[in-house]
Amino acid sequence: MRDPNRINKVIEYLRALWQSNPDMRLMQLLCNAVGDGPFIYYLEDDKLMEALKNCYEA
Repeated sequence: MRDPNRINKVIEYLRALWQSNPDMRLMQLLCNAVGDGPFIYYLEDDKLMEALKNCYEA
């Protein structure tokens, strides 16, 4: 079972990221970081966080 505590961590990071980029749509934020291929469905939360950080903090 996945750790339910990960949810708030991911949501809070995404909230802060989106608020710092308010002109972007949610899917723009996500697809810029991880692409728009079918694999996004299988992306684990820790890999999503890593991709977001690499894209927006680099």
